[in-house]
Amino acid sequence: MKYIPVAASALFAAITLALASWAGTLAMTLVVCGICLLIALGWPQLMGVAARRSLSAVIAAAGIIAALGAASVGTAEQLFFWSSVALAFGVMSVFLIQVLRGTGRPHRLESTIGACAGVLISTTAAGWVAGLRYPIELAGVPEAEGARGILAVRGLFAVEDTTLLAVTGASGELAVVTLAASTLLVGTLLAVIPLRNWLAMTLVVTGSVVAAVAMTLAWGELTLLFAGTLGLVAGLLLASFRRFLVAQGPPGGILSGIAVGAAPIAAMGALTYFTERLLLV
Repeated sequence: MKYIPVAASALFAAITLALASWAGTLAMTLVVCGICLLIALGWPQLMGVAARRSLSAVIAAAGIIAALGAASVGTAEQLFFWSSVALAFGVMSVFLIQVLRGTGRPHRLESTIGACAGVLISTTAAGWVAGLRYPIELAGVPEAEGARGILAVRGLFAVEDTTLLAVTGASGELAVVTLAASTLLVGTLLAVIPLRNWLAMTLVVTGSVVAAVAMTLAWGELTLLFAGTLGLVAGLLLASFRRFLVAQGPPGGILSGIAVGAAPIAAMGALTYFTERLLLV
């Protein structure tokens, strides 16, 4: 029962991201900003630090600025620029708050480290917006070019014919962020199954890879290599968070549980975006 807020928050974030990927950049930006607010409200409580209101404001502002920046830039090279800026100023603001608190305050080190971690996670959520806009919107590639063009994966070897790994689904193109969010949804459902740690981690990683590949086979114009890579990244992220959560015990408080559940979903945004930049041509 104590893990219900964690699971519910993760499922809610994954579902809303998948739906927003169909609605467009504006909807995705609003959803990401909402996820950043959820993380900001519960993160200081999770860390058990002082100055919770000011630190929550910094975490929320950093994530929202990063998301708005990714939604407003005009070139693909600038998609993560505002995330870097928001991260830098967020960390600076955290240190400034600690200075203004004065000397002799308790838990100063824990408060600083915990708040900086919250800023990092909230700014990585902008990767969902960046991933939605890249490559079709900003890379200058026609949307109808399909899997064997912009969604062809770089080969494992220099002479590899990457089209052998391509698949064209019957229902048209499946957006990368839709695939990532849907894979997270499946992985979260597998992660809540009460199993031993090693078995649960194996199930989450394997199930995420299978889900990503299956969705690509059934619907979408992505390559199997890319889908498998994205599923593996999502599975490893969820399995790592699950292992950490089990080791530390359930978070104390509903807001803390919501922040923990939304954190891996937000962090997957940056992983999705950089996987696109590294693998898609």
